[in-house]
Formats: sequence, structure tokens, C-alpha cells
Amino acid sequence: MTKTMKTIKLEKQGRIGTIYLNRPEVLNAINDVLLNEVIEAVDEFEADREVRVVLLKSLCDRGFSAGIDVDYVKDLTPFQIRDVGRLLHKCFGHVRRADKIYIACSDGLCLGAGLELAISCDLMVASTRSKFGLPNINVGIPAIVEAAVLMQTVGVFHTREMCYTGEFWDAERAYERGLLNRMVPHEELDETAMKLAEHIAKKSPKALSTQKEIIFKWMTTDLESAIDYSINTVCLNWTSRDQKEGMGAFVEKRNAEFKGE
Repeated sequence: MTKTMKTIKLEKQGRIGTIYLNRPEVLNAINDVLLNEVIEAVDEFEADREVRVVLLKSLCDRGFSAGIDVDYVKDLTPFQIRDVGRLLHKCFGHVRRADKIYIACSDGLCLGAGLELAISCDLMVASTRSKFGLPNINVGIPAIVEAAVLMQTVGVFHTREMCYTGEFWDAERAYERGLLNRMVPHEELDETAMKLAEHIAKKSPKALSTQKEIIFKWMTTDLESAIDYSINTVCLNWTSRDQKEGMGAFVEKRNAEFKGE
């Protein structure tokens, strides 16, 4: 990668990029440096034509992230807190709106703003020792920002439960309620995440980015507008070389080789 960062580490293996949260001394508590570096990392991987899928992982053996760094926010003014909320949304929204596919990998605690970052990814896999929660309410603070995505992830009643109680969900409950795509033993997490990433990376980058854009519209606009948008967007995708390669390979009964063109 192009530079050494303070709070994250980047790796690349062929078509798979990885962003590691790297503040193990505070269980990857989120501050402004980490948020800005994640934005930089997303930009870097988005500009890399070889990378098709990005894993978001942790170098802390206790979990993905403990949430917002209390030392970062405890003495801020109300207007400064508003700026923090906007920076959180900028970072998490950057992941949600990115063209490439992002997969969050949780192994241990995934709380508060850390959970909001994870659910901003396209998919989430977790180990059976993972726990998820929005403990904000326990210190008198409501959940905000990308916690709103939970409504479309686990539904209104489960979102209310998580926000009102501040209780942690174990991995089994999170999987049953639709928060996770995969739940595996701790020792199988890395392999499972990489296999999922490699499977997706074989698909057409054009089709993947188009599908992600369409799903984003499904989530953020009214039904008729979203359907109309998806129809028109697929028409544009129809002009790509990947589309011709995919259908040609199907007819010829061979594996397609997508090049993102």
C-alpha cells in the first residue's frame, strides 16, 4: 500500500483487499484518525482496478471494535459532537456507497460505532464467540448515525430491543435475526471470509457495482423510483463487455472470465 497508517493496516492478495482496524490497546475504539484513515483506505481500494472485494477485519484478538473512543469525545462541546456524528456518517456512508463489495469480519466484541461500521459493509461474517450491541443507552446516549441501517437489517422490533436495552446479542441470536451472513467457529473465520470474498470476486466487477448501486436505491428511495432506476441501470450495464462475456460463456458452457470492462 502507498503509506503507513496509524490506526489501520492494509493488505492486498490479488483481487482481495483487506482493511485491518489496528488499535488493539483500546479494542479498536473509534476516533477521528481511524475514521479518516478508513476513508483513505476505501479510496485506495476503489482506485485499484485489480481489487474486487475488500475484507474489513481486526488486529485485536478481543474483537472487531468496542465502539467510539470515550477519550475522543468526553470533553467535546455540543457543536463538536455534531461534527463527530457527521464524520462517523461520512466514513460509514463511504463504505456503503463504495462500488466494490465490503465484508465485515467480527471475532469477539462488535459494539456501538463499531457495529455501525460493520453493518455499513455489504455482508458480515462472525465467529461464534462474537457479541453485538449498542450499549450507548447504558450511559444515557441514544444510538445514532448508521444504527439506522439496523431497521432494514433486523427489522423494527429487534432494532428497538437492541437500542432500548443495551444488551449484547451473542452470535447465534445475531445470525437468527439476520445480522450475519455466516457464523463459524473462531478458527474457521478467516478461511470462511476469504472463501466468500474469492467467490464474489469471480463475478463481473461491473455487475457487482451495478447491483450494489441498485440495492442502495432499494434501501433509500420509494419502491417505484427504485424499480425504475434499476431497470435503466441494467440497460447501461447491458453495454459492457462483461455482460457479453457472461452470456457468451453461458451459451458456450464455459467459465466466464470477467475483466471489469
